[in-house]
Amino acid sequence: MGGELSAGVATRDITPRPDGRPVFLAGYGRDRRATAIESPLLVRALALCDGPRLAVIVACDLIGLDRSDVLLIGDALAARGIDRDAVIVACTHTHSGPDTLGLWGADAAVSGVDEAYLAQVRHAVVEAVVEALALRCPVTVRGGTGRLAGWVANYRDPAIVDDEVVALQFIKPDGAALATLVNLACHPEVFDGTSLVVSPDLAGVACRTIEAQAGGMALHVSGALGGMLSPRTPDRSHDSMVAMGRAYAAAALAALAGSEAVPAALRRRRSSFRLPMSNPLLRQAHAAGILRPRRLYGDDVETTCSVIDLGPIQLVTVPGELLPALGFVLKAAMPGPCRIIIGLADDEIGYILPDDQYVAPVDYNDPGSQYEESVSLGPQTGSRVVAAALALLAATVGAEPGR
Repeated sequence: MGGELSAGVATRDITPRPDGRPVFLAGYGRDRRATAIESPLLVRALALCDGPRLAVIVACDLIGLDRSDVLLIGDALAARGIDRDAVIVACTHTHSGPDTLGLWGADAAVSGVDEAYLAQVRHAVVEAVVEALALRCPVTVRGGTGRLAGWVANYRDPAIVDDEVVALQFIKPDGAALATLVNLACHPEVFDGTSLVVSPDLAGVACRTIEAQAGGMALHVSGALGGMLSPRTPDRSHDSMVAMGRAYAAAALAALAGSEAVPAALRRRRSSFRLPMSNPLLRQAHAAGILRPRRLYGDDVETTCSVIDLGPIQLVTVPGELLPALGFVLKAAMPGPCRIIIGLADDEIGYILPDDQYVAPVDYNDPGSQYEESVSLGPQTGSRVVAAALALLAATVGAEPGR
């Protein structure tokens, strides 16, 4: 039997300051140096506890974090007596945040990572988790689903679009909202490669809008946004970014309207597994120290998936940018009615394609329509990640409450 569900929240500012050292913006091309701050980047932590069972979801306004940095965060949490396996560190995948992976420096031979900044990010995540755990209070949870029709396009395969919005809200005993978690499969990249501002993009607008209208803290987690699911806006301007963020917030709040609290008993599981890294560009970048240093197991890397089950609500994490076709496979394995995929969680291994759609580029430096393959570990990544996630779901959902 579970205990009473409790939750706590905390935020930390991780905005880089372009005031001496260059801030290389992640995504698009190299040597894109920030000149201004549109709005702050944040770490947002939501801690959930059900008796002895614990799960913490952290959303960072960043392009992604490599597993090596997530493991360092885990070490710091463990030193404070916190179960590292209970903490999920996800990134929103904004393309207007600093390079935290190494791929977007001044040129192809230089990492764009500022080590001092990345250390600050890791510290901020740990502090937010500790505070969220300390500030827990009893909550009930409600959820709903809706659509963000017309705002999301698939620029690789236009016929496959997931525009579902899922929203969860955690309510304090006095009826006020403590936190609202929202989920959408779309790159937060209304600002394009010509932009030189630091911004959480549409995810930041959505969270601020929800907080202003519903109260409490809001956090966005990106779904199966690979493929590539990207904003469909009239242009890539600030006004379009605000309009899409507000539309996303409106869809989330509409999904919650009229919903009632549901019984929730927390179950959680995590598994680690290995994937072959056959991509020659990624292998070269790792060997040259451009990518974050991580342990190799022969030609394999290790990564992880997690599942959180709250009864009628399931959340499954994947360690990169899952294509929507595979996202639909995972959603079909969740009984729901609220089904959430948290992408870019605890790692960023790049695009995760269905094996039968993977076509290796003839030239990885000029991949053309095989862009996603050029930043994917290799042709077996999709099947192995989905198999790991499905096994976790089968072992967790509907089981007796466990760890």
